[in-house]
Amino acid sequence: MFNARKRICHTDNTDVMNNEQRILCLAARPQLSAQAERELLARLHTQIDWELLWQQGHLHEVLPLLATTLRRFGDTITIPAKWNTRAQRRLYATLIRNTTLADTMLEVLSAFTQAGIAGIPVKGIVLAETLYGGLGLRSLGDLDVLVHPTDLPVARAALAQLGFVQEADPGFDSEHHPFHDPPYYRPATGGSVCLELHWGLWASRFFRAGTETLWQRATTAQIHGVVLPILSPEDTLLHLAIHRSRSALRLRFVCDIAALLEKHSATLDWNYVLEQAHTAGARTALSLALTLATELLDAPLPATILPHLQINPLKRRLLEYTCGVSALFRPTAPSDLSQQPSLLLRLLEQDGAGHIAWNIGTTLVRKSRKQLYNASRKRQTQAIVPPNTRQAPE
Repeated sequence: MFNARKRICHTDNTDVMNNEQRILCLAARPQLSAQAERELLARLHTQIDWELLWQQGHLHEVLPLLATTLRRFGDTITIPAKWNTRAQRRLYATLIRNTTLADTMLEVLSAFTQAGIAGIPVKGIVLAETLYGGLGLRSLGDLDVLVHPTDLPVARAALAQLGFVQEADPGFDSEHHPFHDPPYYRPATGGSVCLELHWGLWASRFFRAGTETLWQRATTAQIHGVVLPILSPEDTLLHLAIHRSRSALRLRFVCDIAALLEKHSATLDWNYVLEQAHTAGARTALSLALTLATELLDAPLPATILPHLQINPLKRRLLEYTCGVSALFRPTAPSDLSQQPSLLLRLLEQDGAGHIAWNIGTTLVRKSRKQLYNASRKRQTQAIVPPNTRQAPE
């Protein structure tokens, strides 16, 4: 049913981007089409604010891709020597850091296997290896491992034996996270390694789908030289779309989706993807993810998919200013590296007015609980402060 492969662009959003942001969208790809390469070269021969280009690459967490792509054109364009040196250092630092994370992931999964439980690495390292072709092209933040809920006690014990510890006071959001433990940390070269132990991949109050199907459909891939179980391409796509809807506005998350489409679009089981998106209440999130990937990064997509994910025109207009291209590339001051609207506004990426309204209510309740939690922690901290030991004046 869904076998037509087409590159589509619904609207021209280049008017909301400056030259450096457009260069970013053209260069932040593992592979460039002939058309993208021609446009990129043309723009690279214009006047470029190289510091702004660096800031945008840093903000959107795609500097390794940007630097690697520009290095290919070193014989035909003039890149400032200082910029080149800075980019080379970033590439090396990314590769070294990611290699440390990959080594740690293999150690953790080996310990889980020895303990008799299964674990699936999610996002990060898997995406770098399977979609980008290497550990140096995608910035990684932490490690994410999915285990069965019943295996959590064994997994926690295995992590403890490996030297992972949790913060004494992880904070409300981590302590009351809906689908993973508070983060685990272990010292490592270049900074500590952070690992999140998952029993789910999204909050059930936002997206209504369990993890049983994920385990049943899991496939395998060679990750850092070892064959490991990973999510199927279809489940990875849905996870990336959902994760983007609850994450900061960064081009990196769109790049992941575009890279997946480049590799798997023609072979994905689109019927399954659409059915799961409907079941999970993630049709809006999926539509936005696919639209951004095609508009900004020319990702290939069967022409029949987006019509199945139509969004009300009024809602789409609102979404454009909260999480669309206009929001992603809104004008900012040089020191503004957030570009993140309130997560309450991101609730518009849910399906259905009733579900959105219910989630607004539950989110406000959660915010109230967080305020009470923080106030309680503050009182406890003040209670253990030693009394004033200043001497009385003589």
